[in-house]
Amino acid sequence: MFRFFRQIRQKLLTENRVSKYLLYAFGEIVLVVIGILIALQVNNWNEERKERRVEKKYFHNLKNDLYTDMEKLEYMIGISQDKVEAAKRVKRKADRDSIGSLYDFSRDLMDLIFVDEFRPDQNTYEEMKSAGNFSSMKNDSLKLKLINLKKTYTEIASAQEHMRYDFNVFLEDFEHYVDWGRYYDLNRSDIPNLVLVYDSVNITKHAEDMKAEVRDLLRNKVFLNNIFLLEINYSYNLNTLKNTRQQITEIIDILDEELSRE
Repeated sequence: MFRFFRQIRQKLLTENRVSKYLLYAFGEIVLVVIGILIALQVNNWNEERKERRVEKKYFHNLKNDLYTDMEKLEYMIGISQDKVEAAKRVKRKADRDSIGSLYDFSRDLMDLIFVDEFRPDQNTYEEMKSAGNFSSMKNDSLKLKLINLKKTYTEIASAQEHMRYDFNVFLEDFEHYVDWGRYYDLNRSDIPNLVLVYDSVNITKHAEDMKAEVRDLLRNKVFLNNIFLLEINYSYNLNTLKNTRQQITEIIDILDEELSRE
């Protein structure tokens, strides 16, 4: 093709048709420029496609992480609800000076004693940030929501650390009053999986002594203050977890939209 253009130029110059030569030369330059622009556009388009593939891969992994977090949240919401209700039942028993069933009391205390924490999966988020892909994300709404979710996760971690301290204080005080081992047959219990079997024979045999322990515990102001703190902390935690669930739901909806488009 270049040989063809060269022959045309030589013919125009030989025939002394300068004006037409200049016009032709200008047209040739325009064609070259257009060719370069097209090549650049194709290259940019290919780069955008590559970036989009990488972005969609991150979005897919983010979605999987968030679904895992959602399952953990549902589990922790259930635990928090159980703790709030157990704290209320213990307070009612203290207000009425009524012990009720030793089995019911021990179940309430087990709900309060059992501890677990929400630990989100942030691997993809951190990978995006370290690789520089987070800052180049084109969806500003998604970016902002992910930043806010990260802040929420940090707040939850801080609250859990505070609650961990309160729980240790509660447990130390509780153990001063109640011999927990008298309630359960540890040889028949599956302790690693928290499946505890009541020692019904021992409970029946020592019922009066055990009720006296519970009665003293329910009259202890420090213990009751700790129960009150547990109720407040887990009520707050429950509300935070539910709001976090809503945040995740909104982000997953945006990710679905992003993954559905080319």
